[in-house]
Amino acid sequence: MSGSSEMRCIKLEGIYVLINDDSQRRWKSAIGVLSSDRSVEWGDTVTVSSHSSPVLSVEIKASYESDRMLGSGEVIGKVRMSWDELLDHGDDPFNLSFPSVYGVHPSLTLKAAVVQALDDQNGALPDSLVDCEITRCIDAGHAQFAEYVANGTVSHLNAAVEHFQLVLDQCPASHPDHAAALTNLAWTCILGYIRNHLQDIDTTISLFRDALALRPQCHTDRPLSIYNLAVALGWRHNKKSTAVDIREAAQLYHELLPLCPEGTYLRSIVVGPNGVDYVIGSCNNLPKDISDEASTLRRIVLKLCLLGHQLV
Repeated sequence: MSGSSEMRCIKLEGIYVLINDDSQRRWKSAIGVLSSDRSVEWGDTVTVSSHSSPVLSVEIKASYESDRMLGSGEVIGKVRMSWDELLDHGDDPFNLSFPSVYGVHPSLTLKAAVVQALDDQNGALPDSLVDCEITRCIDAGHAQFAEYVANGTVSHLNAAVEHFQLVLDQCPASHPDHAAALTNLAWTCILGYIRNHLQDIDTTISLFRDALALRPQCHTDRPLSIYNLAVALGWRHNKKSTAVDIREAAQLYHELLPLCPEGTYLRSIVVGPNGVDYVIGSCNNLPKDISDEASTLRRIVLKLCLLGHQLV
């Protein structure tokens, strides 16, 4: 298994756009699910007043929950522009390019037009939603984690863990964001484990288990929670050769694949070399026996081959 930046990408549930001006008015798009080609189509319309500020900011942000969102996500790209720059393209759609992130160059296709002023701010978010203490703390954690992903600096890892632990402390078991807080902390720890900067994989797996337990059948974030736990078990097997982990990972992928529609980015990662492919290969390398447990595992592996369109 390879600990590439691909792991960072799959942590997200989707992408959204945030537009704001210097008057602190904010508009947020719906969260769009990544397709297998890493694109998202929104088709949203936003009305922004040019009188409130001479410039506006456009951000592409990653969301780590598809239902209730904890924090405002990670900034994937951000640009500031004047109204003249925005309207200079007339009625034609145009591409707005952002600086490179993890070797990818994000862009937005926009179309701008002048319309009669409206009182409705069409999706503007109040400051209290963006500026609460938990949001600031979780966003600081994402920023530190992004630095660690990019540079591998352990001080950024430790800072991210500290921020996410603080958020978890503020989101106890009764809090609606408890599962998201568990997941953020666990993802930070699993990458530290993969890079040999952290050693406690058992606690990390327990965090993922607790998050999955809070996301029952039909919960919109359950597929990603299943994937998270399967990834963690796969890495513990990779480093410790624990057969029980790869067996459980196979069962999790067997549950997960039917929940991943064709053409989605999640499915393309699940059936890839660090997902189903790795589990199938590892299960086939287990010692052969005739126990009921081994027979069940062989049936699961066969189904994974069929679901993942791979031959053993």
